[in-house]
Amino acid sequence: MQGRLVTLEWPGDDDWAAIASWLRPGSPAAVLSGDWELLGAAEVEAANRSGRVHHLVIRTKDGAGIGTVSYQRSGRIGGFTVGGAIGSPELWRRGYGAEAVVLLVDYLFHQLDAHRVQVTTAGYNKGIIRLMTKTPFVVEGILRDHCYLDGAYHDSIVWGLLRDEHYASLKPSDDNRVLAVGLADFVDGDDKIQARAVLAEHLATTGRTALSEFLDDAPAHHDGATPDAARAGEPDATARTDGPVPAAAAPARGAA
Repeated sequence: MQGRLVTLEWPGDDDWAAIASWLRPGSPAAVLSGDWELLGAAEVEAANRSGRVHHLVIRTKDGAGIGTVSYQRSGRIGGFTVGGAIGSPELWRRGYGAEAVVLLVDYLFHQLDAHRVQVTTAGYNKGIIRLMTKTPFVVEGILRDHCYLDGAYHDSIVWGLLRDEHYASLKPSDDNRVLAVGLADFVDGDDKIQARAVLAEHLATTGRTALSEFLDDAPAHHDGATPDAARAGEPDATARTDGPVPAAAAPARGAA
């Protein structure tokens, strides 16, 4: 997944330790996110391989890994929660994290058929709250005393984005410059149309399908008649047809 500033890549064997370091308790990113889960490199790798969570590495144009975004399924089918972190504070507020989340959210909607995406942010993180207010994400709730910092409990904010809201957000406007990137389709629209045309031509030319034996066994119908209608027009096998036509059934002389 490639944006203007960063690229998202699936982690390699050398990336698990870096991801763990960016998310370790006490790291700047962990403090601002309110996430204090203790995970080492082995635990991060195991969680990804089990499918419980999926991390991607954020890389700059020169290939350097600077952080991570993640997603996991949540709630009913089609629900996802996402998170992320840029490791070094020196790289904050440069647009790297914002674009990485944009790319991830678009991937979830456009490729994994997401219906709803949720983000939870610490109530004391001024920078991320300001960023979220510039996106179409909607405040859906407040988790009271959800995280702990500096000797006190703090609230967390739950933000949500639905599928139709996401696609509407891809239209750039003066007040929506953050979530207006959108990934290109993996397969071009014209290629999709041409693929159907190739198949249609093959079927029209050869008629070769796995359904041939069923079509060969189907009863023949004339003029589009249904089977019942076709049978209704057949002569009764028990009726005599070799004798004279009854008078009542003979047409009147001179009738048109």
